[in-house]
Amino acid sequence: MSGDSRPAVRRTLIETLFTVFMRMTAIACFYFGLRYWDLVLGVTSGSNIRFDVMNVPWRTLSTVLAVCYPIIALGLWMGSAWGAVLWAAVAIGEVLAHTLWVHVYGPDDLLIVMDVSVACLYLAFRIGLYLERRGRNRVRSDSL
Repeated sequence: MSGDSRPAVRRTLIETLFTVFMRMTAIACFYFGLRYWDLVLGVTSGSNIRFDVMNVPWRTLSTVLAVCYPIIALGLWMGSAWGAVLWAAVAIGEVLAHTLWVHVYGPDDLLIVMDVSVACLYLAFRIGLYLERRGRNRVRSDSL
């Protein structure tokens, strides 16, 4: 019976940190998704912004983000590539909305800094994972 089980795969430190980073980002995306659903559905009345009095661009953006953020959270939690791709598309859209169309959506510097920071961290982790795997493969081929 012991021959049927797979040997335990040891994860490196950078792989573990990348998984923790992806899960923390997933939790943040789920939180933002809940906030946008709250905005769309009007669950809490403490908000000054109501969906029925928003202009059409804001209605469109908030509805798209309310749908996309929970899906992104699922993809990031599972560690799927499509979760990161969908997050990147939404982050680019948000940055464009608050920079290029600032007269419609208004400025949101904190959101832009967060999106750019998460993107930079993601790229740094991906580069680190690539270099680690390349080094691991080089050692294996030289040891033959």
